[in-house]
Amino acid sequence: MGWRVMLMLTACCGFLAGCASQAPDAAAPALTEVNGPTDAIAATPPEPEVLAFPEGTLLALLTAEVAGYRGDYQYALDQYLLEAEKTLDPGVAARVTRLAAYMKADDKLYQAASLWVQADPESLEAHQFLADQLVKRALYVDALKTMQTIDRLGGEAQFDYFAYRVGQMTLKDRQALLVGLDEMLVVNPNEPQVLFSKAALLEALGEGQAALETANALLRLKPDELNFIILKANLLSDLNQKRAARALLSEQLVRNPDQPRLRLLLARLLFEAQAFSDARAQYQMLHEIRPEDGEILFALAMLSIEQEDFSQARRHLGRLVRTDQRVNQAQYYLGLVAEKTGDVALALREFAKVNGGYEYLSAQGRIVELISVNQSLEDARAHLAEKKLAHKGLRAQFDLIEGQLLSRVDAKDALFKHLDEAIEAQADDIPLLYFRAMSGQKYDRLDILERDLKQVLALDPDNADAMNALGYTLADQTDRYDEAYVLIEKALSLKPDEPAFIDSMGWVLYRLNRYEEAIDYLELAFEQFPNDEVAAHLGEVLWQSGKTRRAKRVWKEALSETPDSTFLQSVVKRFLGS
Repeated sequence: MGWRVMLMLTACCGFLAGCASQAPDAAAPALTEVNGPTDAIAATPPEPEVLAFPEGTLLALLTAEVAGYRGDYQYALDQYLLEAEKTLDPGVAARVTRLAAYMKADDKLYQAASLWVQADPESLEAHQFLADQLVKRALYVDALKTMQTIDRLGGEAQFDYFAYRVGQMTLKDRQALLVGLDEMLVVNPNEPQVLFSKAALLEALGEGQAALETANALLRLKPDELNFIILKANLLSDLNQKRAARALLSEQLVRNPDQPRLRLLLARLLFEAQAFSDARAQYQMLHEIRPEDGEILFALAMLSIEQEDFSQARRHLGRLVRTDQRVNQAQYYLGLVAEKTGDVALALREFAKVNGGYEYLSAQGRIVELISVNQSLEDARAHLAEKKLAHKGLRAQFDLIEGQLLSRVDAKDALFKHLDEAIEAQADDIPLLYFRAMSGQKYDRLDILERDLKQVLALDPDNADAMNALGYTLADQTDRYDEAYVLIEKALSLKPDEPAFIDSMGWVLYRLNRYEEAIDYLELAFEQFPNDEVAAHLGEVLWQSGKTRRAKRVWKEALSETPDSTFLQSVVKRFLGS
C-alpha cells in the first residue's frame, strides 16, 4: 500500500470512529448546504460516544472514504448507502445524505434522508433534507408531517410552500392537507404560513367564500403583506366581486405606489373589465419602470389596437420583435394593424413573417382571406395547396382553413366537395367532421349534421360540444325532444357552467312544455351570456307562458344592443307581427 493512501486512511479513521455511535451530539452544528467535495467527504462532526462497527463495515467505509478522496463519488455514495442501511448509524446516514445532496442525486438523497430520520428522529437537518425530497415527489401529506416535526424541533418549516403547489395536487391530497392544517390552527390559530396555505387549498377546492374569510384573517395579522393582498384580490375576482378587487388594489397602491405586482394585477383586472383607458394608464406606469418587459409591451399594444391608436401599437409590437420577445405574436398583430389601416401589401408581408406558434395558422387564415378579397378565390386556394405540400403534418388544419374560406364566400358545392375529399383522406379528424356537421346546419342538411356529429361522438364519446350541438338541433328542428334532452343533459353534466348548454337545456324543456323550468335555465343563460339568440329564446318562452310584458322588455332591450339580429327580428315578427 502506498504511503499517500496510508496517510488518507489514517485521516479517515477519526471520522469513521465517530460514525459508530449511539446518537449524535445534540449541540453539533447543522450542515444544511453542501458546497463542494471537501464539505461532502471531509467534514468531521464532534466525537460522540464510540461503539464498534459490525464486522466488515469499517473496511467498507474506509473504502468509500478513499474513493471519495480520489473523486469517485458515485462509488463512495453507493457504498455509504449500503452501510447506512445495514447499521442505521446516524453518522453514516448523515454522511451519505450530505454526499447525495452535493451530487444532486435525488433518488439516493431521498433514501439516505429517510434512513437518517429513522436513525436519528431528533435531527433537524435530517428532517429538512427529507421534507425537501417529499415535496419534490409530490408526497405532500408526508411532507406536512415532516414539516410539523421541523417546527417542533425549532426549524423553519415553510408551511406556505403548499400554497404555491396547490395546482399540482390531487383532490385527495388537497383534502388531506386541509385537515392537517386545520388541526395545526386549533393549536395556533394565527400562524400566517398555515393560514396562507389553507386559503389556497380552499380556493382550489371551490370554497371561495371560506378562502376569502381566511384571506381577511391573514390581512388582519399582516395588513401590508403583498402575497396576502394579491390572494384576496384574486379571490374577490374569482367570486365575481371584481369591482371590490379593483378597489382593494387601488387603495393599496395609494398607500404604497411602488408595488409593480399589485399594479400589474390591477391593470389586468381593468383590461378584463374593458376599462381600456384606465388599464392603459396602469400599464404605461409599469412600462416606465420596466421598459423591456414583454408582457407589458404586449398589453400596451393590444390596448392601443383596441383604442385604434395604431402608431403606438406598431411601436410596441416593433419593440417586441427587436428584443426577441413574443415575436410570432407581435408579427401577427403587426399584420392585423396593417390590415386595419388598409395596407394590404404590408399586412401580407407581416403575416408571412409568422413562422410558428399558435399564431401561425391564424396568420395563414388572414393571408388567404386577403388574397381571396384582393386577388381571387383560386389564388387563395392555390396558396393553401402550396402550404399543404410544404407542411404535410398540418394538412388537416389547412383543409379546415380552406373550408372556412369557402363557407364565408358561400361556395356551397365547392365547400362540400372539398370537405368530403379532406375527410376521406383524414377520416378520424374531429375538427373537420365537426365543421362539416356545422356546414350541414348552415345549409339545412340535417342528415349531414346528424351523421357527422354521431361520428364525432363515436370517436370522442365525451365530446360535450358535439352532444350539445346535436341535442339542440334535434330540439329545434325535429320533434325528437326526448332524444335531444338526453344529449343536452349529458353535455351539461360535463360542462355545467357553459351558457350555450344552459340555453339548450332551456330550449328543449320549452319543447317538452316544461315552461317554468325552461324559464329558469334561459334566465340563467341570459344572465351569464346576454346575446341575441338567448334573448330570442327567453322572450319566446316568456310569451308562451303568458308573461308577455316581460317578453317584450327582453326583446326590446336586446334589439337596442343588436338591432340587426336575425334571431330577434324573426321571433319579434312571429309574435308581434312587426
